[in-house]
Amino acid sequence: MANPKKLVFVVEDNPVQQKLLRVHFEETLGDFEVRIFSKPDELMSHLGEKPYAVVLDHFFEGQKQTGLDYLTALRQHHKHIPVIYHTTLDDDSIRKQVMGLGAEMYIIKDSASLVRLRTALDNIKEKESKRGIFSKLFGR
Repeated sequence: MANPKKLVFVVEDNPVQQKLLRVHFEETLGDFEVRIFSKPDELMSHLGEKPYAVVLDHFFEGQKQTGLDYLTALRQHHKHIPVIYHTTLDDDSIRKQVMGLGAEMYIIKDSASLVRLRTALDNIKEKESKRGIFSKLFGR
């Protein structure tokens, strides 16, 4: 029996990036089902569905709040959902804040970002595997 596909939420307002990420996760990697949210507010009401990971952009057209604001809010109630920050913003100050909030990875959108997304997902899988082993051994 095949393993069920893992649900990944992508929060991205650019239609080209939306399509690129959907194809990458669902067709190229194949292990994932993608749900696209153009606005971060839409994401917040669906977090109870317990996605495997959230890919979060920084800038959203027509909004004052950034991905950092939404990551902060997400962490208040959903500390254990892995977040991959995927942005055009190359800013060390923002990167430090994002990583300080427990993001899995801060990825700059460029020609290698899809490879780094795969690496981030592999890291999440490895952490999940280790948690599974420790919970079986120690009941946590």
